[in-house]
Amino acid sequence: MSKKEVVPEMPVRILKIGTCSTLSGRSVLTYHLGCNAASEGYARVVQNSSSGQFNADWVSLSLIKKLLTEQPADKPMTSRILLPVFRGKSSNSPAFLFAVLKTEGLVLAGAEKDSGYLLGDIAAFQKGVAALIAAGTDLAVASVTPPEAPEPPKKKRPVKASAVPLENA
Repeated sequence: MSKKEVVPEMPVRILKIGTCSTLSGRSVLTYHLGCNAASEGYARVVQNSSSGQFNADWVSLSLIKKLLTEQPADKPMTSRILLPVFRGKSSNSPAFLFAVLKTEGLVLAGAEKDSGYLLGDIAAFQKGVAALIAAGTDLAVASVTPPEAPEPPKKKRPVKASAVPLENA
């Protein structure tokens, strides 16, 4: 896989800003869907409400579709199918992006708990993205840099109470 498939060379226009729960349900992710000037779709995770690290690079929707549709229809899939996209990156990245795919309907949870995921309605998703592109959607994203956190105040050591003899009392 070449780097061109993962990181677009052109600026990406934000079509949708969404939130979803991680697959474990322990935190909330913020994600973007976007497109470049050639109307090629991309997705990325941009924020995690917890401390888990992730890769925020744009990932081609055509690459995601290819990976999803290569899976046998009778065999449930897991986020491991996205490992090739994030090779050498944070281990959370495939599962976080997979949570986005679940929210967007590209994958559906199996009938039983921990039974994996099945292919969702890719055509409906693509139709929705195409409508956002055709409408000229271009959402502004504030590039907010978190302020430097002030240093916490230094704690003073507690003074040990010393036993004062009451002999002179």
